[in-house]
Formats: sequence, C-alpha cells, structure tokens
Amino acid sequence: MRNLRVAVDIGGTFTDLVAYDEATHELTAVKTPSTPPGFIDGVMNALDKAGIDPDEMTAFKHGSTIATNAIIERRGARTGLVTTKGMRDVLGAGRANRPDLFNSNWDPSPPLVQRRNVLTVDERIDYEGNVLHELSEQDVREAARKFQKRGVESVAVAYLNSFMAPEHEQRTKDILLEELGEDVRVCTSAETLPEIREFERTSTTAANAYLMPVIERYLDELVDALRAWGYDGEVLVTHSGGGVMSAGSASRVPARICHSGPAGGVVGGALVGKSAGTPSVITFDMGGTSADLSLVHEGRPSIASEWRVDWNIPILFPAVDLVAIGAGGGTIAWVDAGGSLRVGPQSAGADPGPACLDQGNEEPTITDAHLFLGRLDPDGYLGGDLDLHPELAEQAIGRLASELGLSAAETASGILRIANASMTAATHLISVERGWDPREFALVAGGGAGPLHAVAIAQDLGIPTVIVPPTPGVTSALGILQVDLRHDLLRSVLKQTDQLEPEELVRVFADLEQEANEVLEGEQAGGDKRVELSLDVRYYGQTPYMNLVLDEVPRDRAAIEAIVDRYGEAYEAEFGYQFDRDLATVEIVNARAAAIGVTADAELKLSGQTNGKVEPRKTRSVFFEESNEFVDTPIYDRTALHPQTRIAGPAVVEQDDTTVLVPPGTTVDVDAHLNLLIDAGGK
Repeated sequence: MRNLRVAVDIGGTFTDLVAYDEATHELTAVKTPSTPPGFIDGVMNALDKAGIDPDEMTAFKHGSTIATNAIIERRGARTGLVTTKGMRDVLGAGRANRPDLFNSNWDPSPPLVQRRNVLTVDERIDYEGNVLHELSEQDVREAARKFQKRGVESVAVAYLNSFMAPEHEQRTKDILLEELGEDVRVCTSAETLPEIREFERTSTTAANAYLMPVIERYLDELVDALRAWGYDGEVLVTHSGGGVMSAGSASRVPARICHSGPAGGVVGGALVGKSAGTPSVITFDMGGTSADLSLVHEGRPSIASEWRVDWNIPILFPAVDLVAIGAGGGTIAWVDAGGSLRVGPQSAGADPGPACLDQGNEEPTITDAHLFLGRLDPDGYLGGDLDLHPELAEQAIGRLASELGLSAAETASGILRIANASMTAATHLISVERGWDPREFALVAGGGAGPLHAVAIAQDLGIPTVIVPPTPGVTSALGILQVDLRHDLLRSVLKQTDQLEPEELVRVFADLEQEANEVLEGEQAGGDKRVELSLDVRYYGQTPYMNLVLDEVPRDRAAIEAIVDRYGEAYEAEFGYQFDRDLATVEIVNARAAAIGVTADAELKLSGQTNGKVEPRKTRSVFFEESNEFVDTPIYDRTALHPQTRIAGPAVVEQDDTTVLVPPGTTVDVDAHLNLLIDAGGK
C-alpha cells in the first residue's frame, strides 16, 4: 500500500492535487475544474481522479483562495467592532491615501465593518501599558445589546495601546460572549496581533472577525467530507507565511490563511529551482484567474511584514512577498472609451470561463487568444477533460478586431503582448524595486498558463533561463506538499537600540521560545522542530520596518550594534542609501519567533532514461510574434522528453496540465529531474 502525502490547492478556475509516495518518491499530479460555490466538490473530484484510497493518505494539506475571495467579494460575516472612545474612525480613515491621486472618479471599496457597527466604550491605556481609565463594563454590555439587535455574527475588539496591556480586551471578550452567546464569534487584537500601528492592528483584527464564521463553516465541511470519505488523519491548512497550521488553528485565525495558495506556489517554485541547481529564482505562477510573482534568493522566499487584500485592508501577518495581478487564462480583453485595447482585470473565471468553453461567455480572453493563434490543442486541453471550441474563440476575437480595425491575428497577438507587459511590470516590483537584478535569477514558470508566457517575460527582463517543472500546472500544490508547520509569534519591544539593554531581549526571546515550544506541542508536530528568531527593525520615526532573521539571541552590546549595521546594509540594498548613525537612530519594534515543525523534503525523482533526440508527434500552424505570421510548428509530447533531449524553437510542448511555448531563436534542454531549461537569450 502506498504512503501518500497529499496536497490540494483550490484556485478560482482549477483545483490542483499532488500526491507524493514517501516510499517510492513517485509524484502523482491531477488538475480538475474548480466547483464554485461548493469548492469542496472539486477537492473530492481531484482525490477521485488521482485514484487515491483514504487508507493510503498519511497527511493532507490544503490551500485555498476562499478567505481572500470572501474579503474581495464582501461575502464575510456581518461584523461589529468595539474600540476605545474617541477612536471610532480609525478603521474607516485608514491611512488617508489613494491608489491613484489623479483619478477623481475612483471610489474606495467599502470597509469590512459598517460605521454604524463600530461602537466605542470608555477605557484608556497609555503607551507604556498603564491604565488611565478603567474599562466601562456597562458600555460593553450596551454595545452587545446593539449588536444582538442588528444580527451581528462576529465581533472584533481593538483598544488603543492594548498590545501593551491586554486585560481590557480580554474582559470585553468575556462580557460579549456572556451577552451574545457562543454562536457569535469574538476576537481581540491582543490575541490576534499584539503590535503597534493602530490602524493596521485594527484592520487585521476586523478582517479576522469578518472571516471567522465563513472559514469555520468551510473547514468544518471539508473535514466532514474527508471523514465521510474515510480519511481520519490531520487536516492542515496553508497560510500566507509559507507554512501550514491545523484546521482548528486556521478557524481561530482565518486572516492568516489569506494568500495561502499563492504562497504555496512560491515554495513550489523554490523547490523546482533547487532541483534544477538554481536556488535563486523568480517564481511566476499564472492560472486561470490571476498571475502571482515572487522572488526567492538562495532558496529563501522573500517575506513581507504587511500586505493588503484590498485597498486600505492591510493584514499585518508575515507573508510571502508576492505581487498578484489580474492576468490569467480567463482574463477578458476589451476596448476602452478611447478605443484602446485593454486586458483585465475582469476575468471570466471558472464559470462561465473563456468563450471557447461554450458556457455563456462571449468576450475574448487570454485563453481564446492562445487557441486562435494555434498554441493550444482543442482536442487535448487539460488531458481531454475540457472541450474547446476554436470557432467560438475566433468569433470572440473577430468581434474585438472589428472594434479595433485590426486583423484577428493582430488582435489576438496584441492581447498577449499587453498581458505580458503587465506581468513584466509586476516582476519589476518584486525584483528591481527591491534592489535585485532579475538577470541574476532564473524564471520558474508555473500554473496552467505560465509556460505560455514565461519566455516572453524573461526576454523583456533579460533573464537568461526559464525553468518549466514536470508538472507546472500544479506548482502551488507541489509547494503546499513541501511547506512546514509554522506559527509566527511576536512581542512588542519599541525601544531605540542605544536605550535597549541586552538583558531585555534575552528575556523577551526566552518567553517567545517557551511559547513556541508549547505551540508545537499543542499542534502535535512530529519529526524535527525548530524555533526561528528575528527582529523587526526601523529608523526611529518611520512607520514600516524590516525583518532581520537572527542566528542567535543578541546577548551583549556588540551583538546589538551588529544588528544596527545589518539593518543599514539591508536598507541601502533596497533604497539605495542609509542614514548616518549620528543623524538617525535605529529602533527595535518587535521580537519574533517562528515555531516550525519541519516537513521531510519531497525528493524529486531522477529519470532513469536518456534520449538525446526526439521526434515531434505532429505539426500545427502557430502564430509567433517574431515572424508575425503563422508558422508550421512541431508539436512535442512532454512525456516523450527525457534527460539530454534538446529542442530548438519554434516548437510547442504539450502535456496534460499545461502547454509550453518555445519561440523562434530559443532552445530547450531537459535535465535529470525532467525540468525543461529554456535558454531565453537573456544577458
């Protein structure tokens, strides 16, 4: 019987599954259409398609966009917020910024909590944690009665300076549960995110409360479906930091699992880069709805301390630093009021999908453009699971071409050029604007659509090599398979380095390490465990900070001075300069500990076959921008490619979960792990 570690990632269009046999190192990968709104059906369909028996499954890891989508589409719970008197508009005011200063027609997205459901109580704690005004329990009970009348399902509690003294928030939670009953969910900022930055802490707590009933119901249904199927093991859920937690923990802190699928894609890309001998990569995961890009340096993904689900809705949990844009196979092309061709961000998603699926959409998408240009096989798309109708793609492209006054081929090619330009610009955000030269990295192409666009993006950026893994369509699921159990803990420090005694950091880290070990024990983490320590550092007076990973606890003044030096170097690498130490002091904001239960590496199997020459299985007329015409192009079967195979472009390589486009002037080599290494001609 097989011993399978299974990972499933639900995207907006497809559900991906990867199963790894820990005995034979065999990988099984399948891709099935997602099934909105009942996404769990897609999970069970993938398990069935993979032929997995519940007794064979030793671990189940799950990634999903359900939390992110609930916020973007405003499908969360009716939420209330209790805050300090005088601070009612912290959440609504945000940072008073705009995404586009010159767009006078822009309207902000609504906040997660309506202003009428933001209620204040009399209490006050100062910045050192001293109580200035005791909590008015009568105010809390009055707020609870209003919430009850308004049908509020979940309540967030965020008081001023509660990260220094959480007692008022905890007492408020006790009263709310007493008044509202156990059916209403309550979370406090002190237990969700005990950190300075009032708006970001309040936003994160409000998002957590907004998601709690939705995610709890979803995870309960998922666990019930797996139990009814016959699996009785642990169900783990990926989170934005590139780790997993138990389903119970995810239900308590659901804001943590936003961005879980994209984070898995970055970890998967890092694993692929390592297998190809290139630990520094830019991961590019393009699916049916969006494209996600991130940077991995020497095998370590970049981590951001803050990210936004939507405008003015920051989530202040550590997260894999990535850029997501609305560019996927289902992204719709259209003509704006000025007569210019635009692509996205609107998407046809999984339902109704691209025009060529004949499910009701008649607008052209990126997938329709590829099909019209001959890049996709209408008879073998997704292993034959989906029927494509080239005539419908041609009609959709033709209507758009008529509006633009161009030929259908020019229009389809233009759609792809615009999409590529958007993704090239997004790659700049996570490389050049972070102080990294993209020419020093390889580009890992993942997702069902990534290998169709990767070479063009690499050529635009001067990236020399594109790596296409054996199963690029399920890269996120491959990463989820590999991620460690991880919980991130923190304590506020808020002291300038010249005023900080080393003994204070020693005490803080001792408390964090003890809590981290208790968390690992509570999560029943088996195998190897470790605790990773870090500090959040900034120049005094600034708002954002950088995270510096520590090899050991700073125990003397020299160690603290070394941290100041490291911060200056990191700041200069990203922004091009650092401040003179006589003019700007450095502040330690937070101490952090990551409790990690290490997952054994999935050993990607080496191929035992070699084949220096392979014949195409057929030819097809394919349009290439380089020649500006349709070219009779050899079509190769990916399963026939073995180590030492070399293919010269133009060519198309087809497999069940994706299609790889090899433009003229490029070459493909197959390595020992069956990765396709495409020489993109970068400098």
